Amino acid sequence: MSLGDAILPIVILLGVLVFVHELGHFVVAKLFDVRVERFSLGFGPALLRRRVGETEYVIAALPLGGYVKMLGEVPGEELPEPDRARAFNYKPPWQRIAIALAGPAMNVVLPVFMVAGLLMAGIPTLTSSVGAVRPGTPAELAGLLPGDRITSVSGSEIWRWKDLTEALRLRSTPEVEIGVERGGEQLSFAVARERLEDGSLGPIGVEPFAASSMVGVADEDGPAAVAGIQSGDVITEVNGTPVTDRYALEVALAAARGELELELRRKLGDTEERLIIRVRGDAAPRSLEGLGLVPADFSVIDVQPVSPARAAGLQDGDLFLRVAGEPVSSGNQVRERIRASEGRPIEVELLRAGERVTIELSATRRLIPVGDGMEPHFVIGISIGPELTGGTYADEVVSNPLVALWRGVDRTFEMLRLIIVGVAQLVTGSVGVESLAGPIGIGEIAADTLQRSWTDFFSFMAVISVNLAILNLLPIPVLDGGQILLTLAEMARGSPLPDRAREMAQALGFSLILVLMGFAFWNDISRNWEGIIGFLKSLV
Repeated sequence: MSLGDAILPIVILLGVLVFVHELGHFVVAKLFDVRVERFSLGFGPALLRRRVGETEYVIAALPLGGYVKMLGEVPGEELPEPDRARAFNYKPPWQRIAIALAGPAMNVVLPVFMVAGLLMAGIPTLTSSVGAVRPGTPAELAGLLPGDRITSVSGSEIWRWKDLTEALRLRSTPEVEIGVERGGEQLSFAVARERLEDGSLGPIGVEPFAASSMVGVADEDGPAAVAGIQSGDVITEVNGTPVTDRYALEVALAAARGELELELRRKLGDTEERLIIRVRGDAAPRSLEGLGLVPADFSVIDVQPVSPARAAGLQDGDLFLRVAGEPVSSGNQVRERIRASEGRPIEVELLRAGERVTIELSATRRLIPVGDGMEPHFVIGISIGPELTGGTYADEVVSNPLVALWRGVDRTFEMLRLIIVGVAQLVTGSVGVESLAGPIGIGEIAADTLQRSWTDFFSFMAVISVNLAILNLLPIPVLDGGQILLTLAEMARGSPLPDRAREMAQALGFSLILVLMGFAFWNDISRNWEGIIGFLKSLV
């Protein structure tokens, strides 16, 4: 993605959020009869301007913010007696606090309606179609197959995967009746769950996705490696038995005896090669471990837009071979070695379309979800796992506006909680300032989400809107939170603060904002230096 690709999405994103924020200030100021002299989207030279009544409306050249200019908001501003009735600084403190709160409040209200609107329009939701059935589990023993669509649990109709997991969690009886649709026919299966040591009931053994039969070489002296199998190969047949996923591969290997004849696919650049490899051995049942193989659950399945991985050039589908000089044979090993680097440059060796690629990168410390909270870890900004197939989605439409709004409130408060935790950890030093993203970083994420879908873009906009609300409520003068703090100090003092004190507070607040912006811009520049140079060259 080029730097130019990020410009339009961030203009749309910030344009909407800034307009909503400033509209909050504007409406409440008008409500309290404060004269609004200018409503500006952006800073710097005006591109468009129009006066309507007493207010000048401006679209400025730098679309990274905006402001509402009110009469009398400048500290120490002398006003003639007739103007004081409509001046911001001459209004009662509670009205000034309400005006300052209105902007952040609008940035919290907006996501509620955005989430509700998305729900009413329809959000792609994982259905209850079965992608894989684990061998030896209650579901397999009962007769469930990949491709079945589970329609009911003990008589209760379901269609979403989360409905299935919730229904199984709530059932206290070991045996459940599972209704499925298979090939247009309605079937029913009695599935007996095992009771675990802690007294809870275990899973039935179905999954929405199926991991592919791609393998990695764990033992370079093992039978499979000696026979010529390589990391990244996808096994498609075992002794003539087709395999479509990891579980089918394990079952086919366990049933095989003697010499193994394995058919596999191997990527070679933009093409694929089909190979038949024979692995000699005794008549004992086989397994991946016995062959010196492991399931390839350590390939890149997603690269985050603003991340060390994206900057270093990692791509979806890359398979990790070595991290920090050590071979890896599981996703957990990849994560552990990246975290152990603690931000020091490390070298990773990857398999990409059949070719080995070596890349150097440095992990950054960021918050990641752990349980119900967030914890700082060194990460490079990727999701890793096996290649997946299956997983059926359908639009979930909430037709009741009240239900949609309630879910919007719930989701917005969850975003608030997570962001507040993140800000607190940034302030305490648990997370470094290298995790901050500036306009380039936000634009890159916005462009990435917009390329995927409008749903993803609006969901990201909702998150940034909540971020903007919390940022503006920080007790830093020049921000809304700082203005509220100064007004509360005035109320406690019983008289207006001295102009000198206000000016010093404003200068301090402005300095803090510049420092934060400096870190964010520096992070953007350091992550996107080559892209910035390329963009400037394209302009020239």
